[in-house]
Amino acid sequence: MTHYFFTVMPLFVVFFWLILFLLDFRRNDTAKRFLTLFLGVALVNYLTHWFYFNHNYSVYRLLDSVWVFTSLAVYPLYYYYIRLLTEDLKLDWKWGWILIPAILLSSFSTVLYLLMSSAELDVFTHEVLYHNREYRVGYPLLVRLQVMRLVLFKVIFAMEVLLTLYFGLRLIRLFNEKVHAFYSNVENREISKIRTLLFFLVLTALISLVSNVVGKHFFSDHPSLLALPSLAHSMALFGISCVGYRQHFSIRDLCQDQQDGECCCGVESESEAMTGMEYDQLLSKLETLFEEDQIFKNPDLRLNDVAQELGTNRTYLSRLIRHRRDMTFCDFVNDYRVRYAEAVLSSPEQFRLTIDEVAFNSGFSGSSSFYRAFVKKNGIPPGKFRKQV
Repeated sequence: MTHYFFTVMPLFVVFFWLILFLLDFRRNDTAKRFLTLFLGVALVNYLTHWFYFNHNYSVYRLLDSVWVFTSLAVYPLYYYYIRLLTEDLKLDWKWGWILIPAILLSSFSTVLYLLMSSAELDVFTHEVLYHNREYRVGYPLLVRLQVMRLVLFKVIFAMEVLLTLYFGLRLIRLFNEKVHAFYSNVENREISKIRTLLFFLVLTALISLVSNVVGKHFFSDHPSLLALPSLAHSMALFGISCVGYRQHFSIRDLCQDQQDGECCCGVESESEAMTGMEYDQLLSKLETLFEEDQIFKNPDLRLNDVAQELGTNRTYLSRLIRHRRDMTFCDFVNDYRVRYAEAVLSSPEQFRLTIDEVAFNSGFSGSSSFYRAFVKKNGIPPGKFRKQV
């Protein structure tokens, strides 16, 4: 009974979330629709697992090549989901090449299965896949090719995990830099939870790699140990699905916000770039806008808003803040907000204000973002800062 529970648990998790995504399919954006495809592929993958671990030999022979394809497709598909969140405005079918390893190796496996005789299928199933029969020396050619296919699978799978981690984290980092360069309030706009999930997915992949090294037959022979990979995969899938279901901000929203209210001043070419004096004048105006007009108190202040106030464009302004203050736009605005909050917290007349009220009056959208920005600058939380003053 325990064995059956752990074989079906990842399948149930994927099925549960797939139903939720499909019920919300019409309202989903491109990234969520693609995540629905990812869950569909994962569902098929865990269905093949179920047939394997429940020793349904005849069905698993038919599904083994499907298992190869789905196993080698999940990480590339998740990478492209991240890409749809952070880089691509729409689905680009040219990226279908990332599935080439899955297609080629699964096709190779299918051809071998079609060519194998009944005796060869029996040897491969019981001596290689399940190891429930004594090992034989000198396998037939087609069985040896299937063994080679299993080794190739492990190598390709490991490479896909590493490439997904590297390029996925790179996309997330570059996207978060764009968010910090445009918004003063990055809460619910940064892609931080998916970055955490990517690491957890890699941890799950490591468990899968270990499982592949010792062989799936090991867990078939020791059903109680199946709990570890089953729980790890179920938790990873639940986290991916939950975060993906609640992820609403993407590159499309960022581009739309950048276009809305864009100052029609054009973007300079190299020959039209601002001189040092012009940057000095723009910086002076910017400081006046923040120090005297206290524009930072707008909790949803954006780069375009400030550029319009200064009569310039966001390219000039972003470059100015980056070169003259060595900050992103978000850090620049929050620096003024924290300074204002420090003054309020240091004032005996303002002692009646709660920390949340200080945060709101300083331009922060919430107490959590206020705490992070304040601790980042001062090393202590605002409450402790007030007591020390």
